[in-house]
Amino acid sequence: MMDRRGVSPVVGVMLMLVATVVLAAVVSSFSGGLATDEQKAPQASIAAKFVIDAVNDTNTTNYEPDYATNFSAANGILFENMGGDAFSLDDIEIQLQSGTTKYTISNADQINTTVRSETDGPNATTCLPSGINEYLVEIGATDGYIQPGDKFMLYADNCRIDSLGTAFTWKPDGATGGFAAYKYTTIEYKIIHKPSSKAIATGTIEVV
Repeated sequence: MMDRRGVSPVVGVMLMLVATVVLAAVVSSFSGGLATDEQKAPQASIAAKFVIDAVNDTNTTNYEPDYATNFSAANGILFENMGGDAFSLDDIEIQLQSGTTKYTISNADQINTTVRSETDGPNATTCLPSGINEYLVEIGATDGYIQPGDKFMLYADNCRIDSLGTAFTWKPDGATGGFAAYKYTTIEYKIIHKPSSKAIATGTIEVV
């Protein structure tokens, strides 16, 4: 007579093997989903150079910009996507470094457009050309999407001449600190993809 009191040892082993296979498949699927969801940074070959349009400072005894009336200058760093992936300017931030000083700028930072009164006449708090309302601006096209062959500018909002030399500076509205790049020095840059927090490109630039 067949013993119906329990599952045979062979059947029990088979059930355990099936359960193990199913569990492994679930874990593998979950791990694969995590890997798929992980953000990847675009990879592009980036050329960069410092652009000096003009410098003006009517008072070189301090560390503040003092401009002649109506002065403006398109100073800053010009970048070009030489090849690789495209990316949006809204998805990047640029870290500048001089020595141990680092500063990160993106279009989430607001340019200070407050007007102040100086002894040499009314001046804005920046020397940016008219129409420049963001730090990162595409040159030519206006979609803000940087494809191979496209260029974009990281505009310096001020320039000054002080006891250390000629400086090109960034200080967003409300910031307690800022960044100064002095002429004839070398600075480092890192273009960071904000969604992944990974670098798209890094390099060095001479401020000339």
